[in-house]
Amino acid sequence: MDDTIGIDISKDKLDAYWLSNREHRQFCNDRKGVKALALWA
Repeated sequence: MDDTIGIDISKDKLDAYWLSNREHRQFCNDRKGVKALALWA
C-alpha cells in the first residue's frame, strides 16, 4: 500500500497531513522542524 503525505510550506511553518493515518501535524520551518517531520514520516 502506498502512503501519501501532503505538505504545505510557509515561511514559518510546515503543515503535514498523512492521508492513510488521517493525521495532521505542524512543524516549524527550520532545521529542527524538518528533522522532526522526517522522523514523523
